Amino acid sequence: MRSSVRNVAVLLSMTLVASVAHAEGVEPRNPKANTASRVYAATTLLNAADGGLISVGFSTLARMAPGARKFETLHSIKGDSLYRVATSERGEVLATWEKDPSIHYFTRDGRHVVLPQPGSPREGSNRFGVEFLGFLPNGREALVHMDGNDKSTQYDVTFRLTLDGSKPPEPVVQLVSARRLDMSTQRAVYALPKKARQGCDHRSCAPVEEVVAFVFDENGNAQRKTILNGAELSVTHAHMVWGQKDAPLILQVELQQNERVLARWRPGDAKAEVRPITRSTHGEPRFYALASGDVVETNVDYDEGLTITRHGIDGSRHVTAVPVLADPDNYDHHVHGIGVRKDGRLWMQWGDHLLFFGRNADAAPRIHNIEPLLTRHAEWAGADVYVPSQDVLWVGIDSARSRDFVRLDLADVDKRAKPFAQQKVARE
Repeated sequence: MRSSVRNVAVLLSMTLVASVAHAEGVEPRNPKANTASRVYAATTLLNAADGGLISVGFSTLARMAPGARKFETLHSIKGDSLYRVATSERGEVLATWEKDPSIHYFTRDGRHVVLPQPGSPREGSNRFGVEFLGFLPNGREALVHMDGNDKSTQYDVTFRLTLDGSKPPEPVVQLVSARRLDMSTQRAVYALPKKARQGCDHRSCAPVEEVVAFVFDENGNAQRKTILNGAELSVTHAHMVWGQKDAPLILQVELQQNERVLARWRPGDAKAEVRPITRSTHGEPRFYALASGDVVETNVDYDEGLTITRHGIDGSRHVTAVPVLADPDNYDHHVHGIGVRKDGRLWMQWGDHLLFFGRNADAAPRIHNIEPLLTRHAEWAGADVYVPSQDVLWVGIDSARSRDFVRLDLADVDKRAKPFAQQKVARE
């Protein structure tokens, strides 16, 4: 990075974009046309279930079909913000906009079907809006999760929606004063506080009565499972550890007396398996779940460098320390992105650099500077999107008014990367 102002901006921009979030900045009046190597004015990109790519941002929904090099616009609502998107393996798309009261269904044969959003089952609730969309495996229906509030009470309702509109939306899960941790068409995970009007947000939810999962079958029928029982474990809060598609359900759980554990659970397990983990003495840790059930934790110390801890499912720990780069102009030490390439190797964006790890965990990573991608007055967005089918990384870049994504062929970047020799490794 080339200025201290940039360092401050990066500190403020570390937000991991989950499925879809609100649009960033202000929509350009005359946005540039997307190209095969750059997407302009987007909040995020999504891997479509059919292998394509979805561009999400501001008023416009656009799609790049599998194997294509151009985006096509599916729909745009002027003055509104695209809010939630879902895709199916059949090439279908569901989308909602922030103000528009409809759910838009784009079929595989090119039809655009407009369905009304489900109404609140509770009178007087405020801003009862869509927070999740997902196609059910049966191909006929979708799950629509909505929430709202009435004063200090939070309402969460998951509906089963018939895509042809032949039946009214049907509630399949309804909860009051719960904190949703995760939502998919396979499961919905909640932390349930002991008291109905007890404060429960991303910072604290103490005390927690239990953490539960509603497991959905292919038709959206839900079966409730208890993952953690507050009577057996003094849970003060829980956070999802997201990562690879086939990873088990993994929670980073806060306990009383400042203790911390990882809880792993798969459907069919009687309860979660709990393993204690050491709390970091510096920085905010970032976690990434691997399909194996292992968890990668990253911590950054601005004087010492990057620490990468791999928590094994058997409770083992493998620690790798990557020292601070000897570059006086390198102000950014944040981990902006992390993932697994299609060949199983780990990649990571650490500040201005991409790190490539080998299959041997003790081997030094390879490193390449991608700072030249940035334009003047731009910052890393912390919203990198990896496309497994192409081994391509789309790197998010925030400017003063918008967000763009630049395409990187990782095989090409990996060839130009150089070994990072300064590394310490420890096993426990």
